[in-house]
Amino acid sequence: MTTRRRFLAANLFAAVGFGSGLRRSFAQEKQADAAGHNAAPGGAGVDFWNDWADQLKATMNRTRAARMSTLAEIHSPSQANARVEMIRSRLWQLLGGQLEHGDLNAKITGSLQGSGFRIEKLVYESAPGVVVTANLYLPAAGAPPYPAILAPVGHSDNGKAYRPYQHLYQNLARQGYVVLAYDPWGQGERLQYINPKTGHSLMEPTDEHSMAGRPMMLLGQSLAQYFTWDGIRGVDYLLTRTEVDSKRIGCTGQSGGGTMTMYLAALEPRIAAAVVNEGNTENVAGPQYEPPGAVDDAEQDLVGMLPLHLDRGDILAAAAPKPLLICYTTHDRGETYSPVYDVATQEVYREAAAVYKLLGAEEKILLTASHLPHGLDYTNRQHTYRWFNRWLKGHDDGPVAEPAFTPFADTQLNATRTGQVVTSLPSRSSAQVDRDRLALLMKTRKAQAPDANQLRSALISLLALKAASGPPASQVLSTTVHPGMTIEQFFFETEPNVRAPGWLLRPTSVERPAVVLYLADDCGHSLVEDPGSCDRLLAAGYAICSIAPRGLGIARPRFPRGGPNYYTPISIVAERYAWAWLALGAPVAGQRVHDAIRAIDYLSTRTDVNATQVRVLGSGSVAVAAQMAAFLDKRVNSLLLDRSLVSFAALVQTPNYSLDFSWFVPEILQHMDLPDLAAGLAPRSCWIRNSIDADGAPLDHSTVKQRFLEASSGHQELPGNLHFIVESSEDPQTTYLDWLRST
Repeated sequence: MTTRRRFLAANLFAAVGFGSGLRRSFAQEKQADAAGHNAAPGGAGVDFWNDWADQLKATMNRTRAARMSTLAEIHSPSQANARVEMIRSRLWQLLGGQLEHGDLNAKITGSLQGSGFRIEKLVYESAPGVVVTANLYLPAAGAPPYPAILAPVGHSDNGKAYRPYQHLYQNLARQGYVVLAYDPWGQGERLQYINPKTGHSLMEPTDEHSMAGRPMMLLGQSLAQYFTWDGIRGVDYLLTRTEVDSKRIGCTGQSGGGTMTMYLAALEPRIAAAVVNEGNTENVAGPQYEPPGAVDDAEQDLVGMLPLHLDRGDILAAAAPKPLLICYTTHDRGETYSPVYDVATQEVYREAAAVYKLLGAEEKILLTASHLPHGLDYTNRQHTYRWFNRWLKGHDDGPVAEPAFTPFADTQLNATRTGQVVTSLPSRSSAQVDRDRLALLMKTRKAQAPDANQLRSALISLLALKAASGPPASQVLSTTVHPGMTIEQFFFETEPNVRAPGWLLRPTSVERPAVVLYLADDCGHSLVEDPGSCDRLLAAGYAICSIAPRGLGIARPRFPRGGPNYYTPISIVAERYAWAWLALGAPVAGQRVHDAIRAIDYLSTRTDVNATQVRVLGSGSVAVAAQMAAFLDKRVNSLLLDRSLVSFAALVQTPNYSLDFSWFVPEILQHMDLPDLAAGLAPRSCWIRNSIDADGAPLDHSTVKQRFLEASSGHQELPGNLHFIVESSEDPQTTYLDWLRST
């Protein structure tokens, strides 16, 4: 099977141009203020918070230019047709592939009578054992077969029962349309993270989507794959109904439902017309790009899209030549979407309209603007009615009269007994789907039993690592003398014009001490406290070097400039940086592993430490980078992991995981897991102290060993280079010293 990783490998950095000069030279640092940056008081040169943001912006702009050049070369109908077919094919590959058209196992669970329509409450299976809850609106007047509308919903807590959506569905039914509205995972009757005390979700729908979608990425799948398949199976269901005209099926959704309408209009040929209402209709590498840009929750972002010269404008273009209406509101600028949402939406419309024109269908695409807040309001409803009337009924008689609206209560529209699939029916949750997929992958990996060299090659590809040439440029910013040691603040260029700041602590009692590369969540700040967290290591004659990998500590990127609610709080900014880099095919974890390896390169330039005696200590989430860097770089003598994640598999097995998204690596569980890297260090030793589960809970001695064996590929017993320690001491330095002296 061709994975997304294999599919992208040949195209990745040729398209992105990753690693070329991205930022001004150090001599030009003082120009930062003129460009609107926040240089440090007292002098330029230490505004590390700008580097990663500037790199992302330059990379996005370069990728954007390359894609625009590709679009500019399309001049004929045959070229337009070829690109539309290519987009559809590659879009499926980016999503993770099509699923099976199995038995729908559809069941009508109840009905409601409305004024001019009837509602059937139903369930169907979009994948084996995956139950979708839905409402089918049926006209009371006219004669079948009727045109039908597939209605993916936006990010409403109550999904298909959201009052503005009911308003649209009722009036479409009164006008003679069959409407199928369905809940996605994380909304309505398909909540995945339920508070048992309240029966409500523990989080917002977008957070439900991201919590479910991140682990899927580790498995080589995507939440968008399942969301899209829910809709495609909805079309399958509509075609089982004698009331439906199979040649006249439309699709419309608002907000997140508008984004899903984009996918469905592009990928489902049985959809004959579509209305995208206030969806994510802006390119990721869009105009006036400001990091992190137009990224959103898990089903709206595609890993590795941009190196293929594909963006959201292409998804809209792939609907050609079927009739496509795009509705947006200027109020979404800096509120729901990016600060340039209106300008960016006009851009993607022009891109798609150019394809429609080449195919002789320029009258089949239209853009309309609203100036009201984000919502499915009267204006958007009218546009929707008239568009479907024109293209599915053959006439547009102008504005449609709407009778008084009487919504049904959520409980009346529930298709399940309890109002939740998880408590009403045997159904596979998103977490169960992931666990089933994981079991298959682990079985395959254990049968293949890859060796360390195969794992290294695969990991380099998964992380999108590039080779660095020569010693990094560096600068010592300050030197502080303490009794028995010196503390230097430094930075080095981990790649051109992207600086990694750090600390080097050297004991004065040893001329060229062995050195510990300390990679931790606090980026070494605890080391330079008085007393420092590793003062006994210094007293024993070891130097300690720490760095702030990209996006962490003082290298955390600046807040973006833009609208009033543009990507706050900072935790959202960090997650969206990760999504933006994933769209570019460059996982943040890989960039941080590169930083760690370049730190070893930097230490090799120092004459005051013994760079042939480098040991790596990884603590907390940054231990992921420490483990990967030590596995890949044989200059590392040994590795100690402190409070590190036991395995990536744990993120799939534990729905309430806590690891920051920036450490997730697409498709990694198709090839390996963290225990494989620890074992693959052999004959070098790997000490593992107080390993933690995905939710941050510590694991006891027997459990951590068992989990290591379960997650590893091909190992029947634990390799001899692994040394597990579980202790309650809050001061780990005794263990650290034992490790250093024994390795």
